[in-house]
Amino acid sequence: MSGPVNLEPAAPKPPVLLLHGLTGAPGDVQVITKHLRRSGYHVDTPMLPGHGVDEKGLLKTGWKDWLAASERDLIRLTPNGGQAFVGGLSMGAVLALALAERHPQRVKGVVCFAPTLRYDGWIIPKNAWMIPVGAYVPIVNRYRFKERPPYGIKDERLRAKMEEMLLGGALADAGLPFMPGRSLAQNLSLIRNVKRDLSKVVAPMLIVHATEDDITNIRNSEYLASAVKGPVRKLYLHDSYHLVTVDRERAKVAKATQEFFDEVTATGTIAIEAARCHFQEGCSPFAKVCGLRCRREGVKVIGVGPVAGGLDAGL
Repeated sequence: MSGPVNLEPAAPKPPVLLLHGLTGAPGDVQVITKHLRRSGYHVDTPMLPGHGVDEKGLLKTGWKDWLAASERDLIRLTPNGGQAFVGGLSMGAVLALALAERHPQRVKGVVCFAPTLRYDGWIIPKNAWMIPVGAYVPIVNRYRFKERPPYGIKDERLRAKMEEMLLGGALADAGLPFMPGRSLAQNLSLIRNVKRDLSKVVAPMLIVHATEDDITNIRNSEYLASAVKGPVRKLYLHDSYHLVTVDRERAKVAKATQEFFDEVTATGTIAIEAARCHFQEGCSPFAKVCGLRCRREGVKVIGVGPVAGGLDAGL
């Protein structure tokens, strides 16, 4: 005789708010959005204020406008004490963190795609340490930082398509082909404010970062994981650059995001697997922090890998 049948209904799926990056567009998270919608999630991907238009429109807005709009969207999605998942790409990830800090009771979980707390990727110029200071100097913050290859994309075919859209003026699909210095200064202000309160983030978190990120080094994600208070799962990619939601491993990112949301929806948290060295060959000499952390976790570090290393949760 068969055992009792569990007739308990599945937990309702919370809505999802996904945010694009600075000078970007909702199309940057389109693959993730479509996958989640097919899995039964309601997903909102709003255009941030000042985006999707020309430079003048962007310069009329700043980080407080971007955050205020994101807060309004979160509140709209969570009436009557409900909760939502929040996430974003690059600056969008930072905005999602701000929402988790300010509205912990409304945030079910957080997903950060290539979180940018510092511009320190391999394509960033050596004098980039001057950016936080220079961004506030009038003659500097009027400067435009032009987008240049590889545009955050490792896949050459996708890169060529992105270049065509950027240079063809497809603002609503690809965003601006440059970053105004004043907008960069606004983003740095947002980052500074969010970093101060990362310990207030208690919701479960998924961090996705490429080990070869051209814009922001994977150390950003290691720092973030150590600063928040909630449980963290990490997915480190080996065949992508900064735009992890667009590049070669986008399907893997979409699947991991859905599985993370499903687990948090069902259990309220995530299972944390034993830490292990992310690289089969060991850690890179560039990753001294990661190496120390590996040893602290009791993980044997062997050999030398080609790029920055780190710990993950076994995804």
